Amino acid sequence: MSLVAHLLVDDSKVTVALSAVEKVEALHGDVTVPRTAVTGARAVPDGMAEVHGMRIGTGLPGVILVGTVQGGGSVTFAVCHGRRPAVVLDLAGQSYDRIVVTVDDPDAVISSLA
Repeated sequence: MSLVAHLLVDDSKVTVALSAVEKVEALHGDVTVPRTAVTGARAVPDGMAEVHGMRIGTGLPGVILVGTVQGGGSVTFAVCHGRRPAVVLDLAGQSYDRIVVTVDDPDAVISSLA
């Protein structure tokens, strides 16, 4: 059983697959969006630095941020563990405007979306 989220990409959709613990922390299940809803993708050195606002979920500054964050007129679903590299997905026509997930290899995830 995995203890951290995975960003899964296939031909038609992108899924943030949460671990059982993350589902409790986020007060939310896995998040899936159509691949066509992804309008942009970029790698960032620190996923937590990308997310600001009021959180519904779990957060400990610099350690963990898991859940829905509303701020600046946008809604972000974030799964960030530590100040690690992450992928930021910009979305259109979805309940979330962005998804931010820490991953081991952001460049590989972005390549899979190309």
